Amino acid sequence: MQFDPAFAARQALIRARESRELGVELGAAIDAEARFSSGVGEEASASYRELVKIAARHPEDTHFTEFLVYATWCHLMDETVPEHFKRGVALCRQLLQQDLSDTERITRLRSIERSFRAGLGEKSEDPMGYDQDTLEGGD
Repeated sequence: MQFDPAFAARQALIRARESRELGVELGAAIDAEARFSSGVGEEASASYRELVKIAARHPEDTHFTEFLVYATWCHLMDETVPEHFKRGVALCRQLLQQDLSDTERITRLRSIERSFRAGLGEKSEDPMGYDQDTLEGGD
């Protein structure tokens, strides 16, 4: 990945706030994110699960879903389990199937999806051949 997932998460959450995604649940999401970002162990895990539940109720809210993609990657540092890798892949797929016009956003999502898939021991799904230009070791 050529970006910082924690910074990308923060930026996506700002965009979610500015676009008023989540409606009345925005305050709860911001509170859960604050506990997630500052907590450790079970407190962070419980806050992460709360964020997942909020996102599940708002699958059309792309900025918050994008935030959750990056938060999932960050959460992997504390809790490295296949469930989180799988969730990351699913969230990336969900977003990439939508009509996102921002190419930088799409590039980041494809990159982190490859990382989630690598964590599962899978190769990236790249039906359009976007990864063909990626440099390999020794290139």
